Amino acid sequence: MRSLTTNTTTSKYPLHMERPTADIRRLLLLGLLKDYIEREIVHLKDDLKRGNLSIIEVQTNEHDITVKFINDDVHDQGIYMKKMLDAEIKNRAKRTGLIS
Repeated sequence: MRSLTTNTTTSKYPLHMERPTADIRRLLLLGLLKDYIEREIVHLKDDLKRGNLSIIEVQTNEHDITVKFINDDVHDQGIYMKKMLDAEIKNRAKRTGLIS
């Protein structure tokens, strides 16, 4: 059998594929998670609408995301730091085992 590696080990898999079934499982989990997230976004948008909250505009720059919205006929905005959002999502993904 022809070796698929570019390294000098005797493995038949590239370095990142030492456990191909684990990688396949991870790929399947991420696909299912993507589907779940898309459904959750739809439900959350419906909840926001029922709660009389609507997003008017989203502005993204290098460091943060500004969301302008109307809540019970009052205009407001929230500013979310990208680094904080990224850290939160990475922490949640680590706790669930999706990333190492």
